[in-house]
Amino acid sequence: MQIIRKGKGEIAMTESELVDFFGVTWRKLNYRLQLLLKTYTLHPGERNAGEVKVFVNGRLRGYAPLYPLTIIIALSYQLDSMEAHFIRKYICRELQRPVPVIEQIYLHCNGIIN
Repeated sequence: MQIIRKGKGEIAMTESELVDFFGVTWRKLNYRLQLLLKTYTLHPGERNAGEVKVFVNGRLRGYAPLYPLTIIIALSYQLDSMEAHFIRKYICRELQRPVPVIEQIYLHCNGIIN
């Protein structure tokens, strides 16, 4: 499996990579993916992250669309597999993890900031 980082480091995957990633059949993934793209209003950047060339026996056979991280996260909540469960669990854990806060203290002494 290859996770592609586009532009500024955004993550994107093809359908076949998503099938392997979630451990589901292509039919199940494709159905949920099409349903997701049709029913939810998404910005163009959330729908597609470009294309990757597909080679068979060293010859270019076509292009496969890349789906961005927003679609991957949404699919993890649409699919019912152990892998999707682990992704959902990881996302929830990361969102609940406290972010370290650095407080800045400014001391004003005789008009000078230290």
